[in-house]
Amino acid sequence: MKSTTQHYLFSAFSMALSLFFLQKSLSMSRTAARFPQLIAGLVLILALAMAFQTWKRAPGFGGEEKEPSAPIHHVRVAVYVAAMVLYIFLIPRLGYFIATPLFMLVSYGYFRATGPVRTVLICLGFPVFIYLLFVLFLKLPIPLGLME
Repeated sequence: MKSTTQHYLFSAFSMALSLFFLQKSLSMSRTAARFPQLIAGLVLILALAMAFQTWKRAPGFGGEEKEPSAPIHHVRVAVYVAAMVLYIFLIPRLGYFIATPLFMLVSYGYFRATGPVRTVLICLGFPVFIYLLFVLFLKLPIPLGLME
């Protein structure tokens, strides 16, 4: 598959995902919907920019088709997308503060992004930061799942 097609497919997937989250956020209270709407709006803008940039670089527009320098590992991408779907499914059931560190731990381990000590520190520190920011400071509801 050419890189132009891959970029169009990824930007279309990103646009569809952001529109899905925008639609889902409409059922939330006004204050709770702000953050997902902001993120979904940013993803939508970035996906549109990616599609426009791909269109500008396409051979028909005067650009040159460039093949990606590194191959895409389709199996790894599919496994990670499945893990994200599972994570989204588990958030309301387990709660954000249990599902997120587990997802981060699996992700860091799967991609071998950093060492084990840093992984554990990040996996513990990020939810604490989210708790301090969203629950204590902004007073926004976070799905607690089993912690309710």
